[in-house]
Amino acid sequence: MIGRLLGRRAILSEREQDLRAREHELLDRLAGALERFGTDVDADDLRRFQEARDQLEGLFLLVVAGEFNSGKSSFINALLGERVLPEGVTPTTDRINRLRYGAEPSEHLLEAYLLDRTYPADLLREITIVDTPGTNAIIRRHEELTRDFLPRSDLVLFVTSADRPFTESERGFLEQIREWGKKIVFVVNKIDILTRPEDQQQVLDFVRDNAAALVGEPPRLFAVSARDALAARAAGSAEGWQGSGFEAMVQYLVRTLDQQERIRLKLLNPLNVGLRLAARYKDVAFQRLKLLAQDIETIQSIDRQLALFHDEMVRDVEPRLSRLDVLLGDMEQRGMRFFEETLRIGRIRTLLDSEGVRRAFEREVIGDTPAQLEAETGRIIDWIVERNLKAWQDVSGYIDRRQIERHREGMVGEVGGSFTYNRQALLESIGRVARETVGSYDRDAEARAIANDVQGTFATTALAQAGALGLGTLVVTLLTGAVADVTGLLLATALAIGGFYVIPRKRRQAQREFSRRIAELRTRLREGLTRQVHLEITQSAERINQAIAPYRRFVQSTQQELTDARGALVATEDSLLRLREEIERP
Repeated sequence: MIGRLLGRRAILSEREQDLRAREHELLDRLAGALERFGTDVDADDLRRFQEARDQLEGLFLLVVAGEFNSGKSSFINALLGERVLPEGVTPTTDRINRLRYGAEPSEHLLEAYLLDRTYPADLLREITIVDTPGTNAIIRRHEELTRDFLPRSDLVLFVTSADRPFTESERGFLEQIREWGKKIVFVVNKIDILTRPEDQQQVLDFVRDNAAALVGEPPRLFAVSARDALAARAAGSAEGWQGSGFEAMVQYLVRTLDQQERIRLKLLNPLNVGLRLAARYKDVAFQRLKLLAQDIETIQSIDRQLALFHDEMVRDVEPRLSRLDVLLGDMEQRGMRFFEETLRIGRIRTLLDSEGVRRAFEREVIGDTPAQLEAETGRIIDWIVERNLKAWQDVSGYIDRRQIERHREGMVGEVGGSFTYNRQALLESIGRVARETVGSYDRDAEARAIANDVQGTFATTALAQAGALGLGTLVVTLLTGAVADVTGLLLATALAIGGFYVIPRKRRQAQREFSRRIAELRTRLREGLTRQVHLEITQSAERINQAIAPYRRFVQSTQQELTDARGALVATEDSLLRLREEIERP
């Protein structure tokens, strides 16, 4: 009956062909945007999306859904005019039943829970009907199958029973249908069990109000009795058929399911599925970008800590070096006084005792300055070691706190997939490296290594053999040379040849040489310690940056990928929305 009323056209109009071609292109673009999420795209989402795209080329798909015992199978039988599907008070539909046109009745199990049936009904020439297991079936797999099949549908007939209208399970199920953007027609079956018109109206008003609240618009609603319709068709009773409520519903379906409307709904089906996925993964990208913004802040915070470490080291080393300058300055003044008092004509006998002059010079000028310089240098080295360790402790502590905060982020568990795993693993690796570095940090070994480097700055050609000497010994060796050419035989020879007038010249020469060597010592100490400070800054920064390099690369590359993917989804979603408006226009 319905099949004869449905008009048929051999080909699509030019406009319909253009709309379908454009939709294919947009769905391909959407598929490309989803591919950017890699393995993080839900496999079920991809499968449903592909099935909806494939459905674009197939017959119109009418899905009948509802609770077990709402009379779905009876309803379909009444629609076809034959008892094609089994009926009963217990769940009789234990799998998806796909009904297609065939010259002879047949059934073929395509997969565990999908049964393909053929039947020679005119309606099935134009439409494929899907009978789904009840939403409240005892076997939960039935309900899962029903939910899984919905994205493929072009139109959903939702059947509820007059004796149990709009149950909680139906409400939850309808929310899922709405998420997929499906057109829904509501059918209240078994209306014949309510004998009073006011009772029937009360049920219809209840279903209408609840359906409107769920789908956001007044629903198309029909009250039918599948049992009366089947009986009327068997008896050939036009009056009984009219009284069953099926006539009004059939007329609506005839108008709704004409060729033009079927094509319109057929185009809208994959489009709405695509829009749902675009919206979902656009939000996933947004949530991940929010997380990455925190990761970027983590990296920037570490970079700021490294910059602060650099600035503090450079700033704080200067006062420490100044204390060395004070010690050297005091020694220089004592040296100037020593040469003034010692290199005089009245001290000739003393000057001829070169060893005595040398001992006096070491006692009065040098004194305990080398020990003080060595101690002060040791304190600077200890400071370098402690500051270097603190840099790692700061990074380690920050990462530990960051991980605690991360575990509090509810959204982490929601976005899932390899993104979350990689992000957590890389963040944890930084903390692990930092903790291991802090835990294995040998202060004494680090201090010895720095001290050897600093001492090495004194290993000039003249002191090449003094590599094993301490810093204090090197200082003494360097400075006592300032009196070598003005004592002993050298001075005696100078007096014999040039007379006493040579003593003032030798005194000035000794003072200049001593000042030069003090300046050289000051420069070497400064350069050695300053170089070591910058070396430690560089090495710490390099080690920390090496530890966070994989994390930094992940954040930067993933941020770019997500930004691009979200941009593609936004653009595709906008184009799909415009296309939907065009399809929905008469």
